[in-house]
Amino acid sequence: MRGMKRALLVVSCGALSAGCVTTAGFVKKDRVTLPIFAAAVAADLVVSSVVLGAATDLSTAGAIASGFAFTAVDVGIGCITGACAVLRP
Repeated sequence: MRGMKRALLVVSCGALSAGCVTTAGFVKKDRVTLPIFAAAVAADLVVSSVVLGAATDLSTAGAIASGFAFTAVDVGIGCITGACAVLRP
């Protein structure tokens, strides 16, 4: 039962505190600038790594790798919502 509570904590913290690129895409649409995009990606990486490192038994390297995976998914979803318009030539 304790593992289930920890998994629920990880999922809820991750959902509430990350997703910056997707949020930027929803809020700013095609007006996302490069500094906003870069800051959103960095914030995603930091927040997801810290949450995963603190709430699970992952090593530091495991938490950072999981943070990269989470950030990659968020950037993909953010590009669908329009946040990656700044990356187009």
